[in-house]
Formats: sequence, structure tokens, C-alpha cells
Amino acid sequence: MKKIVSVDDEPMMLKCLEHVLKSHGYDLFVTSNPDEGIKVIKEDPAVCLALLDIRMPGKNGFDIYREVRKFRKIPVLFVTAYPKSFTAHSDEIVDMWKSEFSDGTTDIIYKPFDLATLYEKVEALIGKAEDTGEK
Repeated sequence: MKKIVSVDDEPMMLKCLEHVLKSHGYDLFVTSNPDEGIKVIKEDPAVCLALLDIRMPGKNGFDIYREVRKFRKIPVLFVTAYPKSFTAHSDEIVDMWKSEFSDGTTDIIYKPFDLATLYEKVEALIGKAEDTGEK
């Protein structure tokens, strides 16, 4: 079973992600504590995707991303309520997208989103829950 860690400061978003992704066969660990999410990603080799809210108090999704990439290069799906115009025009985000995010292991989804788009992005990054990757 493919394991996903989701870090978001909105409890309802975490419950929703947990429910819908578990119903599709993924194992999901959810937390509103960025340090706890980082610890699980660091210590559990089964984690193959991180869903990170961008805008949170304290450590934001980009801070978590930078910490995780120091020790693991797992795919990351940023989940954000930032308007697309902000994301498209922020110098920091544009620079990160051109340099760090251009390798195909990182994507973004905007709240509110439909479940089909969520599944599509998760599957594009790590495959279906039952895929083992073996040929």
C-alpha cells in the first residue's frame, strides 16, 4: 500500500483527504503539525508522497519541502487556497518552479478542487494505490 503524508492546518481538509484517499487504497498519515509530518517522512521509508498546504502558521509548505528535500526526494503535491494569480506572479514561487520543481516530482492543486483532479495528480506523481511498480 502506498503511504502519503498530508500536512495542513485545516482539520476538515485533513479529514477529507484522509477519507477520499483511503477509499482509493492509499495509506494516509495526516497532521496539522509540520514537524510531525517531517518526522514521519524522514523515519518511514514507506512514505512515497507528501501533500503540503502552502499557507500555514509557523512552517509553511515551502519550508517543509526544503527540509524534506535535505534527506529525501519524494514527490510533493502542494495544496493551496492561494489564488492562481498569486502563485503565477510570486517571484519566490516562480523561481522555485523553474529550478526545484521542474523535475516532474512536484505539482500543485488549488482549493477548492474536485476529487477527479486530486486522484489524477496523485496518480501522476506516484501511480495508483495498487501499483507496485514491478514489471
